[in-house]
Amino acid sequence: MRRSRFPVLWFFVFAYVLQGVGQCVHLYVVRRLAAGVPAGTPIRETPMWTWMPYAFYLTNAGPSLVGLMMILWLYGLPGIRKLAFQLSPWSVGGAWLVLVVCLLPRLEVVVLASLVGLLLVLWLRGLAGIRRLASPLRSWLLGQGWVVLAVCLLLPLGTIVLPLSILAALGVSVPPPSWRLSTYLYGAVIGGGFIGPGLCEEIGWRGFALPHLQRRYSALVSSLIIGLAWAFWHWPNFVIPSESPPWWHLPAFVLLTMAVSFLFTWVYNSTGGSLFAVVVLHGAIYAALNLCPSPDSGVAAREDVIFGLLFAVIAVGLVWRYGAANLSWRDRVVAEPPNPALHLSPAATLGSGSS
Repeated sequence: MRRSRFPVLWFFVFAYVLQGVGQCVHLYVVRRLAAGVPAGTPIRETPMWTWMPYAFYLTNAGPSLVGLMMILWLYGLPGIRKLAFQLSPWSVGGAWLVLVVCLLPRLEVVVLASLVGLLLVLWLRGLAGIRRLASPLRSWLLGQGWVVLAVCLLLPLGTIVLPLSILAALGVSVPPPSWRLSTYLYGAVIGGGFIGPGLCEEIGWRGFALPHLQRRYSALVSSLIIGLAWAFWHWPNFVIPSESPPWWHLPAFVLLTMAVSFLFTWVYNSTGGSLFAVVVLHGAIYAALNLCPSPDSGVAAREDVIFGLLFAVIAVGLVWRYGAANLSWRDRVVAEPPNPALHLSPAATLGSGSS
C-alpha cells in the first residue's frame, strides 16, 4: 500500500476490520461471563455489567483510532498537533465560553436570572437600553462559531425530542421524552461527546475522511460517501441484536445517517474544520436519542423513519441554500497533501540529498 494513494479507502477498510475484531472479542467475553449465570438475572447483578464500559470503547473507538494512525502515518507529529487544535474549544472562537455556561449545574437559574435582567433593562431603559447592552457583545459574537455551536446543541433537540413530544400528546403510540435542559446539555457535551461516541468516532469520520474526500469530490458527494460508510459501520446493531428488528429498519437507519451526514459536513466546513463542534453535534444527537427510550425494535425503527425524514429535509435545505460544492458559506475544508518526507525510504532521501 502506497501512503499517498487511496487513504480514505484504507481508512474504511481498517475501521471495518477493527469493528469486526472488537465485536468478536466482545461476544466472546460476554459468553464467558454469562456462563453459569441463572436465566432472568438482572444484568446489573452479573459480571457483564462491569464489562460493559470496556465493551463500549472496544466496539466504538475504531474510527478515531484508525483516523489517528492514518494522520500520524501521512502527516507525522505536525498532523497530530493540528488535530489537537481542531479538537480544542478555541477552534470555534469565543463560543466555548457560552458552552461553559451551558454546563453549569444550575443552568435554569442562570437563564432565568438573565431573562429577569433583560426585562428590567427593557422596562427601565427601553429598546435603547437593550441595544446599548448588546453593543459590546456584537463585535465578539460576529465571526465566531456560536451560531454553529447553538445549532449543534439545539437542532438535534428540536428535531428528535419535539416531534415525539407532539406525537405523544396527540395519542400516537410513541414513548414521550423525559428530560431536563441541564441534563441534556451535559449528556451532549460530556457523556455523548468527549467521553462517548463523539470523540470515539469523529476523529476518523470527519477529522480524517471528510477533508480527504473533499480534495477530490464536492461536499455533497463526500457527505454521501461518509454517510453510507458510517451507516453500514453500525452493522452489528442489525446483525447481532438482542431482538429481531423489522427488515426495513436498516434502510431507515441508512437514510437517517446519510441525511445527518450533511449536517455534520455543514458544521465542519462552516467552522473551518473544528472537530470540537463536530464532536458536540455527535454527542447532542446521541443524547437526544437517549431521551426517547424505545420499548422494542419496532418502535425504534419507526422513530428512525421520522428522524430520517426530518433530517433529510434539513439536508435538502442545506444543499439548496449553500450549494453542493461547499455546503457552507465558506469554502470546503480539504486535507493538505501528505508530507513527502514521510513517503521516502532512507536510501531515497539520502540519494536525493546527494544529487
